[in-house]
Amino acid sequence: MKKHTLLSDLAVFLLIIFLFIVPPFLTTALPSGKALFSGWSFPWYQILLALTGSLILFFFYDKSQAARVAQTGSVTDRLWQRLIVFPLIFTFGMLFAISLFCRFLSEITGSYDAELLVTKPVNALQWLFCLLNFLCAAFYEEVLYRFYFVDQLFGLITRKKIWRGSRILCEVLGLLVFAFAHLYMGWISVLNAALAHVALRLCYKKSCRLWPCVAAHFIYNVISLILL
Repeated sequence: MKKHTLLSDLAVFLLIIFLFIVPPFLTTALPSGKALFSGWSFPWYQILLALTGSLILFFFYDKSQAARVAQTGSVTDRLWQRLIVFPLIFTFGMLFAISLFCRFLSEITGSYDAELLVTKPVNALQWLFCLLNFLCAAFYEEVLYRFYFVDQLFGLITRKKIWRGSRILCEVLGLLVFAFAHLYMGWISVLNAALAHVALRLCYKKSCRLWPCVAAHFIYNVISLILL
């Protein structure tokens, strides 16, 4: 992360928390049989979120971090950085396996979150808007949850000194925030999001790149929509 003053970093962090992380917790649960997407119009809001994510990357992403890992990281970390397609394939496979596990768990426990209806695109224009929606949402969520929240929180609370358990605390908080942002879709979705966060965060930390996470997240969402 680029160097900023503590006050400016804290102000921006709190602003992003209240504008983008708190709102999903205010969303009420969707009743069974209610459509998750009511239609596929031009995704103005998702594009705005993606632009916000781009600004976060511009001001807070430190390209030198990847260089440091390439020089001093473990053999596994350096290998992940050299591989191009494998992080994407591995992460997508993990996301799909997690989805199947949660689906199986919902069947045996009777927690049918899948009863929430999804309105699929019906023509080429709606499919275009759908793909743009998913791409912008995947990019924004990866920037916010896999990169910014955890790393910036860690940087804020360890500004003076790294104390024992600080990294674990930040990782756990990042997982909980992302997972419970999906509570409106049911508890199985919370579990699915929590496990997906672990896979995506692992991909980012090992590869020091966000694009495999964004691509895996995007492809997973599209395939999930097609299979529903």
